[in-house]
Amino acid sequence: MLQNYLRVALRSLIKQKIYTIINVLGLSIGIASCLLIVIFVTNEFSYDSFHANARNIYKVSLERKYPNHFTNYAVIPHSYADVMQRDFPEVSGVIKMGGPINQVVVNYKDAHNDVKQFEENFVMAADSNFFTFFSLKLLKGDPKKVLINTNDVVVTEETAHRYFGNDDAVGKTLSMFNQDYHVTGVCENIPHNSHFKFDFLFKWDDNFFGNGQRDNFTSFSAHVYIQVKPGTDVKALEAKFPKMVDTYAAAQIEHDLGKSWVDYKREGNDYRYFLQPLTSIHLDPRNIEAKMQPGGNIHYIYFLIAVAVLILVIACINFMNLATARSTERAREVGVRKAMGSLKAQLVTQFLVESVVLSIFATVLALGIALLVLPSFNVLVDKHLSLDLTGILPIILMGIALLVGFLAGSYPAFALSSFNPVLVMKGNFSGTAKGSWLRNGLVVFQFFISIILIVGTLVVAEQMRYMQNKSLGYNKEQLLIVERAGALQGKAKTYIEEMRRTADVEKAAGSFALLGRQGDFFGAQFTPEGSSEILTTKAMGIDDYFSETVGFDFVKGHSFAPETNDSLSIILNETAVRTLGIADPIGKKLSQVQRRQTGNVTVQYTIIGIIKDFNFQSLRDPVTPLAILSNEGLGGGAGYVYLRVKGKNASGVIHAAEAVWKTLVPDQPFKYQFLDQNLTAQYESEKRAGTVFGIFSGLAIAIACVGLFGLAAYTASLRTKEIGIRKVLGASAGSIVILLSRDFTRLIFLAFILATPLAWYIMNNWLEGFAYRIELGIGVFILAGATALIIAWLTVSYQSIKAALVNPVKSLKSE
Repeated sequence: MLQNYLRVALRSLIKQKIYTIINVLGLSIGIASCLLIVIFVTNEFSYDSFHANARNIYKVSLERKYPNHFTNYAVIPHSYADVMQRDFPEVSGVIKMGGPINQVVVNYKDAHNDVKQFEENFVMAADSNFFTFFSLKLLKGDPKKVLINTNDVVVTEETAHRYFGNDDAVGKTLSMFNQDYHVTGVCENIPHNSHFKFDFLFKWDDNFFGNGQRDNFTSFSAHVYIQVKPGTDVKALEAKFPKMVDTYAAAQIEHDLGKSWVDYKREGNDYRYFLQPLTSIHLDPRNIEAKMQPGGNIHYIYFLIAVAVLILVIACINFMNLATARSTERAREVGVRKAMGSLKAQLVTQFLVESVVLSIFATVLALGIALLVLPSFNVLVDKHLSLDLTGILPIILMGIALLVGFLAGSYPAFALSSFNPVLVMKGNFSGTAKGSWLRNGLVVFQFFISIILIVGTLVVAEQMRYMQNKSLGYNKEQLLIVERAGALQGKAKTYIEEMRRTADVEKAAGSFALLGRQGDFFGAQFTPEGSSEILTTKAMGIDDYFSETVGFDFVKGHSFAPETNDSLSIILNETAVRTLGIADPIGKKLSQVQRRQTGNVTVQYTIIGIIKDFNFQSLRDPVTPLAILSNEGLGGGAGYVYLRVKGKNASGVIHAAEAVWKTLVPDQPFKYQFLDQNLTAQYESEKRAGTVFGIFSGLAIAIACVGLFGLAAYTASLRTKEIGIRKVLGASAGSIVILLSRDFTRLIFLAFILATPLAWYIMNNWLEGFAYRIELGIGVFILAGATALIIAWLTVSYQSIKAALVNPVKSLKSE
């Protein structure tokens, strides 16, 4: 019996080639889109799950509470690692990690004794138990011994091959940080689904990362992970952390700031440590500073899951609509079968088999499409995704094929098998009111989803344009940044002066911070004159020419000047003035307690200028208090050199900057970037997400249009005689087209009314994640509705025009 069903199903599908091709393509594109999203989402949720003890490993992070705001940090004082191991019996293991350190110059001698030099961006440090704590395989070396000495370093397999080719890397010597390191081990390459990455891993050193402080409970210096015993109540463990802070940090804060811990907390300061499960770090929705690598976005993941489900639903609805469109063709077949004695159950089975066979074809094609576009998809999402056909994926795909086949084919099967054989044999078949309501409801639902997707695509694109074009409070254009200026050491001032004399350089300056880079701004605490309250701000160091080079707007006062010693001068932004509560700030004093080898010293700074607020970090975050110090008080020099390019000869400036660099520090690599490009790159993840969202939204709309095309054909076939009569009575082709399009227009309008509130709610919630955002006006919803309407008109116009041009003699010849 099943063989007969399959034979008839294949015969029917082959007979209706156009219908089969359209339906298979629509369904296969839907399943392929869903499959790609599932692969991506699965990869995002798989981060760090490859570690054997992943369920019991947690990262210790910090919510630092300030009087006027709070900030989450991924790094904490390193001494807490020993405290947690010693004081909490629930903790079975602890590890400290430092870094990643970027722009590290690594030297080594090759087989010909020639010195080779590379710049590396993934250099990290860890305690000696790293390879027993985490599940990373050592290819060479003893896991318990590779990080015993401070000059031990482990490299990844790819790094070992890059430096030493096929030679054994163990025993080789690398030079970095003005010190020789001996390669003691080679580990496997870090999996792509890891929240940390390194090419070089050397031993943790308190002197290197903790400024020589053995007991440090206030300065953020390490990434700390703990492993808890199975069955540990993590919330109960977290509840012990406040007492830990009171025990260990209070005394150090009182010593450093000269203020009691109770008063310090009363002013609104606090340290709240919390635990992040290892496998949730990548998608943690909190804004956490100093992360090892940028994390994923859980909201985008939820969006994509929703899009995947909606695409699959639209594909199924599309299947139903196309099957319904064939009902007039299949009606006589049903009538003949029933007249010959076929039972309803047999007809239902026949149509379900056709549906499942078509779904299997579509799934196989979907797999091929997914394999074909996966390389391009990887480039788009910046991932290394793959389709594993050796595991349970084929079984899952077969399950999807069967499920989609039954779900999509259920309504057509029961609807077609219910036709009255007497009526259809007479040619009096017409759709029922119930069926009409269902078909119209499906169309409304399809375009309800489509309009929401269109709104989402438009809003994401508009927000990205806004962030790229928003004024940041300084002139980011034509600014060439020379990186690694710290390598110039005492020659930084000479380098800047030489570049200032270059013909195509308008202005030149130095700074210890790269505008827009979060990690370059350090925390600083000040006490306003006449107050005992300690307030925390972000801080940066600049030279005398920086303000005019980048174009800061001074509200009051002035910047640092070359003719004065500004080591005790300070500039604030407007937010800092408001936070500190200083009236008439120019000339007022700010006190800061500084820790030195001889003891704590109180330094008084004089406020000389107030800068209009500018976005010195990401546009995702609001402007926070900022204190700007002179590099004269920070040991001089610079971390970055800013060059304002005159005219369009940027390449000439680059060549000149490199030539001067090679003259002063010939053994150091030259590296540069343009500030505007760096700032734009910060939002690359949002741009990629917007592009992915737009592509899948477009596919969903395209699939919906295929179903609408089929439904338009069905509607036209039902009204064939009506159209013929109207034409005989003088109706024009244009009026017939409008008549057939009018019903669909009503459905699109209803979908627009239903979709607009939900689309506004979803996208308004998404925009709340940005400190600076567009306002959702009615225009974007009207544009989305108009787009959906135009797409629908274009889709049904072919069938409408085709029906309107039919000779009425053919339409009425059976009457």
